[in-house]
Amino acid sequence: MKMRAIKILTTLFVAGLFFTSCEQLLEPDKDNHSTTDRFYTDPAWAEGVFVNAYVSLPNVQALDETATDDAVTNIKGNPYQRMATGEWSAIYDPMSVWNLAYKQLYYLNYFLNIVDTVDYAWDDKSTPSAVRDSLFKRRFKGEAKVLRAWYNFELLKRHGGLASNGEPQGFIILKEPMDRFDNYNLPRNSYDDCVKFILGDIDEGISLLPNVYVNTGNVAYDKVFGNTNKVNEGRVNGKFAKALKSRVTVYVASHPFYAKATKWEDAAANAQKLLSTAGGGVNGIAGLSATGVNFWTNENDVDILFRRSYLANNTLEVSNFPPSRYGNGSTNPSQNLVDAFPMVNGYPINEASSLYDPANPYVNRDPRLKNLIVYDGNNLNNVVVHTNVEDTKDGLNQTITSTRTGYYLKKLLVAKVNLTPSVMSTERHFYPIFRYTEMFLNYAEAANEAWGPSADPNGYGFTPKTIIAAIRKRAGIPITDPYLASITSKDAMRDLIRNERRIELSFEGFRFWDMRRWNLNLNEKIKGMKIEGETYSVIDVEDRVYKPYMIYGPIPYTETLKSNLTLQNAGW
Repeated sequence: MKMRAIKILTTLFVAGLFFTSCEQLLEPDKDNHSTTDRFYTDPAWAEGVFVNAYVSLPNVQALDETATDDAVTNIKGNPYQRMATGEWSAIYDPMSVWNLAYKQLYYLNYFLNIVDTVDYAWDDKSTPSAVRDSLFKRRFKGEAKVLRAWYNFELLKRHGGLASNGEPQGFIILKEPMDRFDNYNLPRNSYDDCVKFILGDIDEGISLLPNVYVNTGNVAYDKVFGNTNKVNEGRVNGKFAKALKSRVTVYVASHPFYAKATKWEDAAANAQKLLSTAGGGVNGIAGLSATGVNFWTNENDVDILFRRSYLANNTLEVSNFPPSRYGNGSTNPSQNLVDAFPMVNGYPINEASSLYDPANPYVNRDPRLKNLIVYDGNNLNNVVVHTNVEDTKDGLNQTITSTRTGYYLKKLLVAKVNLTPSVMSTERHFYPIFRYTEMFLNYAEAANEAWGPSADPNGYGFTPKTIIAAIRKRAGIPITDPYLASITSKDAMRDLIRNERRIELSFEGFRFWDMRRWNLNLNEKIKGMKIEGETYSVIDVEDRVYKPYMIYGPIPYTETLKSNLTLQNAGW
């Protein structure tokens, strides 16, 4: 009997396993995978949906100057070298952000749909939860709106332009998260509508976010908007939004098809808000950082308006130090860029008053040249580098990692990094998303276009001319600056502002887009310097192969295949 009972129990146990297994096959048991229901009970998880958009903000310099007249690369097959020499197409586009941007826009739109239905706070002893919950919703909504504007502007900058029907078009505006049942056959929105949508999001973000995160003494407010979220922690604030608005409005004002009558005045006003204490900005020209010319050496420099958190590494140095310093020397500034640096007396080198000597081309030059570019006889961390043809490591075209132009990059690199294999070291690096220097240059450009070099119709206390004077004085050009003093016309001032912008923002990701919005010659031959003994000879290094329509980037070819309503930009 006992044995029979055991057999019965064993049979039932096995049967139970069988039926349980069948049930699992037909309908899996609940596991620990989260569903969307978790958003409403776990506020940190809901916040994580839009915080994902922070991950794709830039945190390292792209060095896409190698696709401009400012530099070349010694790396064969480099994406920017390929696009600059004839391979740029709707199929091959290293500048495209289409997929990345729409991925992040999905998360942001999803979050904006649920932000008001999630509880972000519960009662505690110090503050009522309802107060903190309302503040969290306000802050998160503001951050999400500004981040959405960021990604939409990247789409506009990289993919907006004159479509194949001749109309200025931007991107496809999405205000809701799309799923697999939605219609994806959508047309691009007009350029003007895209600009309005971006600026609308920015303005809403400005209205919801504090200028900076700082403690006020109000317990509830400080838990949400206090200094635990300060800029060094990387959370978007009001200043980020204002800086983005300045960047957007200067960019779009440059395009002839953006027909708003007051576009330059608006762009000047948007930059001014960050340059005046009345707008929560710096103290006018007095607020220009005296050390901003070396901003990358100090993550707390007052020139830095918003930055990503620092990283301890040596990636930039490994890529760009000369071979004698165990680097790959990959970014080679051009003679074209070197020629843009004036003499220390302020005159361009092609002016007779500059006293430029082609036989001693680096003598009495603007001090920024020594600070930003390694030329023959310049140094890195007090070690002299030679780029003449006699130097077997760093000399022109000596090895596959030697310079092709006679120059190496110095800007952004921490010179004291040691790459010697036995004692390799790292240093702190960070990526500034916005600098006040950019805002000053934005204002100078916009105000000059709106009112001229010396006008201050709104009583801001600065003009394009005084801003450029301050930037050049910081660089080491005397305040008397006879060349600047001689400029009276808007056209001459425009050329100087553009040149100062080229120097000050070099290798920070602006030149590629500035050349296009200003409609400059994209095919200027890239030059270098060959030094043999005491002889300096300018040489040809690389041809650029851009078609006229390449002042605008393409819509990805795959997107035009998916939708017959999504028009390609003209020429692509």
